[in-house]
Amino acid sequence: MQSPQAKNSATNAANSTNGKLNSNISEQDLLRRTSRVLRQLYHREKQWLGSRTEEQLAALTQQGQLSLSEQLHYGEVAFVLLHLKPCAIIDYADDREQLDDYVRSVIQPTLRELNALGPQARMLQRTSEKPESSSAWYPRNFKLVCSRIAGQLSSPEVASWTGAYVLYDELWSESREWAQACLLDTKRTTVSEDELARGLDYPGSIPKTNEDMQQIVPVSYLGRMK
Repeated sequence: MQSPQAKNSATNAANSTNGKLNSNISEQDLLRRTSRVLRQLYHREKQWLGSRTEEQLAALTQQGQLSLSEQLHYGEVAFVLLHLKPCAIIDYADDREQLDDYVRSVIQPTLRELNALGPQARMLQRTSEKPESSSAWYPRNFKLVCSRIAGQLSSPEVASWTGAYVLYDELWSESREWAQACLLDTKRTTVSEDELARGLDYPGSIPKTNEDMQQIVPVSYLGRMK
């Protein structure tokens, strides 16, 4: 027979797994759980890429022009989660059949795990006050959604976005409204570079001339996952 302590532990574990609200969770607990899921996403991505054939990897990397590290999306998921950018596009433009498998096998399981944590933010035992102006405040309630672009949509630099996916936060009005208006409206056929810049949070204005292009400075983030 299980002891009362063992039963309580099992109940708490089940509640966490099923996404039920846990009134005893702390801010640090939720941060640790979120970090754990994002770390697991990184390993899922590496495992998925490691399962590809040479021909499949060639398609994903534009015949070797891109590195495999440029095909990872864990940072983009984290940026949307933290409200550092309203949306992210998840795409393997040269092989959207593989993209569908990637989203189904890697992204969707991760979103289920993350979205089970979102409502827990309402029950937090806060250890600090939210800054007056901090769009990147976390933990917060959220619901990440990854939706396929079904319309015949193009932009000045991309001939077709059809079949790509947009990641957004359904509980964040700026994120949801931009995704639905600019990428998911099937009646729409084009989206401008300026509109993409707003929704995807390009770090600066879109270059309009050759002189503007000369001033572009590439930026990147360093992901340290183990």
